[in-house]
Amino acid sequence: MRIAKRNDWKTEPMPSVCKNITLEKVYSQEEFDRIAAGVIPEQMEDKWFIFYEAPWLYLHRSWTGFCIFKVRFEVIAESVKIAKVQVNREPAQYSNTDDERDASMLAILLDSRSEGDVLPSNA
Repeated sequence: MRIAKRNDWKTEPMPSVCKNITLEKVYSQEEFDRIAAGVIPEQMEDKWFIFYEAPWLYLHRSWTGFCIFKVRFEVIAESVKIAKVQVNREPAQYSNTDDERDASMLAILLDSRSEGDVLPSNA
């Protein structure tokens, strides 16, 4: 499995207009390793470029390079938990403003990676 690195794709930094949202999730070390491996888009339908630079996971839209989510992880005993989530609130880059919707979408993205699945095409 190829590990995604920042330089594998065009990326823009998280804008200053961002918001902290709450998402409480805990993963096993094995699940976290799959998440941290990231995602490098392989076709036009792949909407996300995801990479990990400890302690942050960065989730960028593949077409624009805009950073939509930053997730900070902490090791707790033999598990890894989400400690902080930032979401892009720059209207020119990301139009959603519903925190619950963002938390739900992020949970789907992370859970699909933790299970070793491909990302859902509609996310």
